[in-house]
Amino acid sequence: MIAEMTEPTAATAPLWKEPWKSAQGRAVASDVFLEFFGHAPTGTWAAPGRVNLIGEHTDYNAGLCLPSILRHGTYVAGSIRDDRHLSIVSADGSTFDGPGAAFDIAIDDISPETCPGWPAFVAGVVWALIERGYDGPGLNLAIASCIPLGAGLGSSAALACATARAVNDLWRLALDAPAARVDLAESARDAENLVAGAPTGRLDQYSALYGQPNSALMIDLAASPPNLHPIPLSIADYGLAFLVVDTQTPHTLTDGGYATRVAECRRAATSLGVAKLREVADRPDTLARVEGLEDATLRSRARHVVTEIHRVRAVVDELSGTRPAHERFAEVGHHLDRSHASLADDFEVSSATLDLAVSAAKANGALGARLVGAGFGGAVMALVRRSHLEPSAAAIDRAFRGAGLARPHFLWL
Repeated sequence: MIAEMTEPTAATAPLWKEPWKSAQGRAVASDVFLEFFGHAPTGTWAAPGRVNLIGEHTDYNAGLCLPSILRHGTYVAGSIRDDRHLSIVSADGSTFDGPGAAFDIAIDDISPETCPGWPAFVAGVVWALIERGYDGPGLNLAIASCIPLGAGLGSSAALACATARAVNDLWRLALDAPAARVDLAESARDAENLVAGAPTGRLDQYSALYGQPNSALMIDLAASPPNLHPIPLSIADYGLAFLVVDTQTPHTLTDGGYATRVAECRRAATSLGVAKLREVADRPDTLARVEGLEDATLRSRARHVVTEIHRVRAVVDELSGTRPAHERFAEVGHHLDRSHASLADDFEVSSATLDLAVSAAKANGALGARLVGAGFGGAVMALVRRSHLEPSAAAIDRAFRGAGLARPHFLWL
């Protein structure tokens, strides 16, 4: 006899991570600022998180990526000081690594050696802008965010980019036009790479500073600065949505696994006689050259990168195409599945928990699903029917509870 379906109770309903409205996020950051510094901020600034639709681990290989911004963001409230100090306070200070909820440093003392933990993503932006020849007075900054931390959704880049926007205005740098904004993006990247020690590419920073709602952004990193191509994202018009599953298994870009993959890709490129793996991906004999690598690990890493670059092009073609929508989005789903398989098998950055989220999503009607972000934990994204968002999330939640895992949190795009 088939058991009757039952509605989820309040205790077992999926745990949704709701985004803040802009006014709410700005108010939270302003309240933190007022409580700590004793006066209202001069202004507030924000930058969004992102979900990378496809194109993982291709950015630092001069490849192609296809991110879209989330409704979740990081907010910075700030004002200038009458000295040369940077003082930072966070609404989540007690949950970050670092010296408590506040961090204070003389601007002239900021360096890769003097900024531990989360303050590096903020202070590093100030340092990077000064390295580019910009300057200004000391700053008081308060941080608040509703982006899940450690989920591979661009939380650290959103922090750096929201800070860059704040410093731009407070120092009156006038780096607002698209061409000038490159300095903000590159300063945010230097903050992550050189001060925080996270060897990221440019995917997250350009997503946060150039991404637009209801649009994807194809980023071509063969150029410097990268070429940016907005791609309309009309999935809602066809009754579809991207379900994002924060598996509650945080990852960090500074724990070694990510840096190891960066180094392996560099070695693979050297073995193939090119500066970056993108150069191989653009050749007609791509896979033959890759399969000729003697080292099995380097062969696998290179195979993922070059096939992932091809998948980005294929997904862009489907999103921009004119075939019947059900055919185009079914093919997008297949590319998501292939991406996850490649990330799991060739790049070896998946995990049992990420694989469970993918399989549970697929078993409950997702057109495709894959891990997003660097891997080693974090989040999974599934293309689902919008009307099936809640049932899909409930099914994934049941799978996690059945496996004895911490309950996942859910977002959607």
